[in-house]
This record gives sequence, C-alpha cells and structure tokens, in this order.
Amino acid sequence: MLTSKISSQPSDEELIFSLQKGLDNALNKLMERYKKPLFYFITRYIKDEDISYDILQETFIKVYNRAETFNVQYKFKTWLYQIAFNLCRDYARKQKLHSFLSLDAWIGNENKNSLHDVLMSDENIENLVEQRQTLQLVEEQIAKLPHKLKTALILFSIENHSQKECAKILSVTPKIIETRVYRARKILLQQLSKNL
Repeated sequence: MLTSKISSQPSDEELIFSLQKGLDNALNKLMERYKKPLFYFITRYIKDEDISYDILQETFIKVYNRAETFNVQYKFKTWLYQIAFNLCRDYARKQKLHSFLSLDAWIGNENKNSLHDVLMSDENIENLVEQRQTLQLVEEQIAKLPHKLKTALILFSIENHSQKECAKILSVTPKIIETRVYRARKILLQQLSKNL
C-alpha cells in the first residue's frame, strides 16, 4: 500500500518567520500568494498600472527588509496591506493626485481588462461609452471625497475587506470604518443624484 505524505501549505506567519531566519525563498511564496490581489488594491488606489507595479515591488522589498519588525499579534495580510497602503498614500501626497481615474481604470468586468482591451473586443461601443461615463462620474466623486472617507470606502466596498481588516490596516476601530463608509456613501449618493 502506497502512502503519500500530504504537504501542507505553510501559513503566512510561518513564511514570515522563515524569512526572519534568512530563508529568502519564503518571500517568493508570499509574493506568489499576494502579488495579484495586492496589485489590484494598489491599482484601485493609484490608477496607474506602471506606478502600481513599482509600489507592489517596493512593498515586497519593505517586507523583506522589515521582516524582523513583524508583530505576531497581527495577521501578515494586515501588515502587508498596511505597508502597501502607506506607500500609496506617500505617492499620492508627493504627486498631489487630483484624478482618481486613468484610461486603464478597470471598468468593472470580471476579467479586470483595461479599457484598451475592451475597446479591441466586439462589445457594443455605445454601451461601453455609457458605462465609461457613469463610472467616470462615480470615480470623480470618489476622488473628491476626503482622504479618510475615500480610503475606507476603497478598502471596504471595492476591495471587500471586512470592517475589522480595514480597521487594522488604517489603525482605527471597526466602528470608525463603519461611520466613514456610511458618510462616504451618503456624500456619493447626494453628488450622483445631482449629476445623473
């Protein structure tokens, strides 16, 4: 009878501990797990794929360089997203971003194609233009939100993080996240009702 040993996937925390011990391959495994969702998160905040890729790389460099500072009281994912969020915020401050939308912004389809990709397809151009105009209006209004409200809305409503995860990433309480998301949605509904 053949017996096979089931290899369990190491947890994020086990991998970061391995990284602390100098096992660099652990970083590769963490990158494999998180590079795609983290890239989507960064791109939704920055709205520039090239810069988002740079921030993604910088995030993992910081994970590597700061592995020793990881606090076991937190989930690795929370720590990782906090690093990425801080880098996004720093970039936005330096560049004084006023626009939340770029030509390659996601238009909400399941494949996460850029507008360039969709325009090359056979989809109805009139529908795409209407979707694009509505999305642009929504994202313009999101961009006008105060930073704290915008960030909470992106993390909770777009990235689908729980209130608890959002609270940890932003170093606030879940109740504050709930309040900020509520206020952000209320402002958006008021603004959109005037423009739609």
